[in-house]
Amino acid sequence: MLVVLGFITYYCVPLTFYYQKTEWFLFIFDILLVLIIIGLTFMSVLIFEFFEKGLLWCVLNTCCKKDRRLGEVISKNLDGHRGRNSKTSIMFTLAISFLIFGASSFSLLTGLIEGEVVTLFGADLYVDSFGADQGHFLNETVLSNFLVEQ
Repeated sequence: MLVVLGFITYYCVPLTFYYQKTEWFLFIFDILLVLIIIGLTFMSVLIFEFFEKGLLWCVLNTCCKKDRRLGEVISKNLDGHRGRNSKTSIMFTLAISFLIFGASSFSLLTGLIEGEVVTLFGADLYVDSFGADQGHFLNETVLSNFLVEQ
């Protein structure tokens, strides 16, 4: 998997720039980000058991001291439901990460659209003549004088 991802990252991505295939670059970038999210989710499953035990210890030693005697029962219950807890944590982590990924993608697209509009038009005011193909052009002197007065 690392060889394939390394090949894609270090060979295919520069190739997309060389051939000016922006859509392929964005596709590869999105796929890499999704794979990173999935990988981090599965890595978080490895530490989930330790996080459960640490959270149980913190809760029983801070705010719920009277329930300390139930610590053994709760710990055995957590061990008994380990499979269901891990599936739930995977679903929860993936849902949260894809929500964050989607929100950042929409934010990125908003900035990209704004940048394209500024690049395309270059000003707050854009004037075009629909009759230019028939020889009816805009009078640039009158328009320039109008803009200078404003």
